[in-house]
Amino acid sequence: MKVSKLLKLHGMLVLTVHPDFTLAEAARRFTQSVGGRRFSLAVVTDHDDQVMGVISLGDISHALGEHENDAATMLVKDVMTTSVFSCTLDDSLEDVLKAMADKGIRHAPVIDGEKLAGLVARRDALEFLYHQASLDAAHLTDWLFRSDARY
Repeated sequence: MKVSKLLKLHGMLVLTVHPDFTLAEAARRFTQSVGGRRFSLAVVTDHDDQVMGVISLGDISHALGEHENDAATMLVKDVMTTSVFSCTLDDSLEDVLKAMADKGIRHAPVIDGEKLAGLVARRDALEFLYHQASLDAAHLTDWLFRSDARY
């Protein structure tokens, strides 16, 4: 199954922040829901929606613990992770999940051309695949054990 199918059926919701936001501004963005959901990771994009990095609530918390009061005025670009694993709409969802597990990450930005197209969250993807597998099993059971079968 392709990443595009997950995003099409599950939604393309993603929290974004700009690299020149302060950590206080970024933290306020984390308090806002996007499509009724809250996120623990934001994709850092420029004005053209090109991915520059990611920042998590953990990154902000770490900066707070290390820099205390100065953390609020630090910039996202000084704290964000710039080496980001990403995927494309045409990638296999199963391959993306395996790569995410191998790298120990829970989120992967989805890139379409040069621009951000969505976000694969491990939990959402696994729930989606489980639901798809459950539907497949139900259909197979129905086909196998139909009462109107002649032989």
